[in-house]
Amino acid sequence: MNLCHPDSSKSCAACCGLYNVNDGRRGTLNSLLIERTLAFRNLSRTVAEICDFSVSSGARQLISQLDPEIHVCEYAGFVDDSYSTVGCMLHPNAPGNKGIDFRGLCHYGSMACKSFFCPASSETHETCVIIANRLITDWHLYGLVCTDINYMTAIFALTEMILELPIETEVILRPNPSVILMELLSWKTSWAFAEKSLTRRSAYYFKRFDQPNNESGLVNNIVDSLCFTFDCLVSSNEANAMVRRRVMALADSCKQEMIKDK
Repeated sequence: MNLCHPDSSKSCAACCGLYNVNDGRRGTLNSLLIERTLAFRNLSRTVAEICDFSVSSGARQLISQLDPEIHVCEYAGFVDDSYSTVGCMLHPNAPGNKGIDFRGLCHYGSMACKSFFCPASSETHETCVIIANRLITDWHLYGLVCTDINYMTAIFALTEMILELPIETEVILRPNPSVILMELLSWKTSWAFAEKSLTRRSAYYFKRFDQPNNESGLVNNIVDSLCFTFDCLVSSNEANAMVRRRVMALADSCKQEMIKDK
């Protein structure tokens, strides 16, 4: 499965710097991407016009970067007519390009864009990939969840620790467990402890680390991941208790489904 673009309903463009902005909320990014996409689609595909677009786009949108070392690509936009999948508007398969690869005109150049894959593409467990793909339909949430290997891994590891059983994909995707899991995944865009934060930072450049073999350590990892996403510090006791309650509910719901199967 292609983690970057698993289906026609969603995709990820975190490596294009999509979330490396001070206001990474869905509404803000969606408006920016639509404006950028419509402007780019009106271009004649000449080198001069594409380069001029880069200059005018940066001046018009005045994007404020979180990390100055990570480029926010002005050529990231919607690459479908329903505005549901994000990607490179210079890609040969993007609308209007007629199979021509214009990626050599971007900041990193064609070779970097062709060859780069974030750690999540190779280090995320297949079970996590399948579950995230089946549950998430929105590009904004998908990009934040699928690139954070350690967040998903910690949730599933904690659930299995409580269950004392491995997660069965077909069980956790049933209606009752999946609602609870979707709530946990959705915290990456809307978390009660970070209501005032505009930041939605992607962890796409982080490699997977070994998860602790105890409940408190896994809970801490989940909270730490959320604090990174929203660039905030929270009271660990209250946040940890909330994580523990919801993962316990997820494990209990999975257990009830498994009892039904006996």
